[in-house]
Amino acid sequence: MKVIIVRHGQTDENAKELVAGGGTEALLTAEGISQAKKLAHWLKNEKIDVVYASDQKRAIHTAEHILEHHPLLKIIKHKHLRERHYGEFEGKPDAMRDAAFKKSLLPFELFKPKGGESCVEVYKRAEKFFSKLSKKHKNDTVLIVGHGRTIALLLLKIFDKPIHEENQTAHKPENTGVAILEILEGKPVKVHKLNSIEHLN
Repeated sequence: MKVIIVRHGQTDENAKELVAGGGTEALLTAEGISQAKKLAHWLKNEKIDVVYASDQKRAIHTAEHILEHHPLLKIIKHKHLRERHYGEFEGKPDAMRDAAFKKSLLPFELFKPKGGESCVEVYKRAEKFFSKLSKKHKNDTVLIVGHGRTIALLLLKIFDKPIHEENQTAHKPENTGVAILEILEGKPVKVHKLNSIEHLN
C-alpha cells in the first residue's frame, strides 16, 4: 500500500493562532486555497485509487482541489480523521490552551481539556482507522486528507514510535504538508516524502 497523507490548507484560525480542533468548522483562507491548488498541481500525475478525508470542511475543501486533477475519484469522509477536539479551548488562543497544559503537570499525551480529547484518544481512533485501511487497500494508493495533530499521531502509529510531545512535534505537518509512504507487510516503511511543503516554493 502507498499512502499520500496531506494536511489541509491554512485557515483563519491557523493564521491568528487560535485553537481549531474537532469542534471548530474552520474554512480555508485565500492563502489556504492557494496552498491547496499548488499541492493539487504537484500531485496531478500521482496514481490515486481511493481518497479518505476528515469530515470537517477544511479537509474536504483541500481534497476537492486535489480531485480537480482526478475527476473520477470521490471523497470518502471519515470521522476518525477529525482533528483532536480541544473542548473548552476551541476558538481560544493557542497560548491559553498551552498554559493550561503546563499548569496540569500531566504528560503531553495524557492532557485532556474539559469536553475534549487527549492525544492518546486521538491516537486510538487513528490506529483503528489505519488498521482497517491497511487490510482493505493492500495494493492501492490511498490519499488521506486530515489535520495536523491527527496526522502526527497517525504517522507515529505507522512508524511505531512513542507518542510523547517531542515525537508529535517532529511529525506534525505544516498546512498542506504531504507525506508519501510505501507500506509493505513485514518490511520497513519506505519514505518518499515526509511532511514536505516543496510544492509551495
